Amino acid sequence: MEKQRRHQTKFISFAHGGPNQYNGRSMAKVHEEMNIQPEQFDTIAKHLHDALAHHAVDEQDINAAIKKVASLKGDNIYK
Repeated sequence: MEKQRRHQTKFISFAHGGPNQYNGRSMAKVHEEMNIQPEQFDTIAKHLHDALAHHAVDEQDINAAIKKVASLKGDNIYK
């Protein structure tokens, strides 16, 4: 879980143009053979939204993060 937290922190920073630029494998490569379904992807995005809201992140920033996540949906599902 700690490894996942670090990756997600870097992703959120990257999504907002922060200094923690992600330099790992591509989204498509990372999610290869996971066969993530659209409903699962949407659930993960909802959990991200809820977690950020729980920690009092501004709704505008949350929406920017969710928009970035949504732009990667094609690289994540049905792989």
